[in-house]
Amino acid sequence: MKKFIVALLIGTALSVGSASAQTTFNATLLGIFENPPNVSPASGFGTVVLNAAQNLITVDENWTGLVAPATASHIHGPAGLLANAPVLFGFSGVPAATTGAIPTQSFAITPAQVTDLFNGLFYMNIHDSAFPGGEIRGQLIAVPEPSALALLGLGAIGVTRAWSKKRASKA
Repeated sequence: MKKFIVALLIGTALSVGSASAQTTFNATLLGIFENPPNVSPASGFGTVVLNAAQNLITVDENWTGLVAPATASHIHGPAGLLANAPVLFGFSGVPAATTGAIPTQSFAITPAQVTDLFNGLFYMNIHDSAFPGGEIRGQLIAVPEPSALALLGLGAIGVTRAWSKKRASKA
């Protein structure tokens, strides 16, 4: 019964967090995540925030150490790790620089795209003349809600304590 209650609390926390608030997705961009992978010294970080209505995303992205100035950046999908997909959201204002950031921008998103985003099927990448197919890339992954993490922690503590007590009583 205790396991059921813990599972119910965790499920409730996860569903309430995603239904009532915006959701954040992060991507760490590296050359090893490109297809084909490369040994670029560059790195980057991207954030996508899906609004509570799940019809608009707001995007930020920055990078450092490209081997040539950036020529384009965008979100592709749907595709899993190391698979390529078409551009879905092209970013404007990409500076022609080896270190830089795009201006914050927003895009309308469809329900099917929201499903793909939650399933980890979108990636961000940055292109330049040395790597026209993309120098660095990162898969967008949902960031857990703090309340869900707290309940997960409490659930894990409760399950661990129950398991320890059960083991102690058998000894």
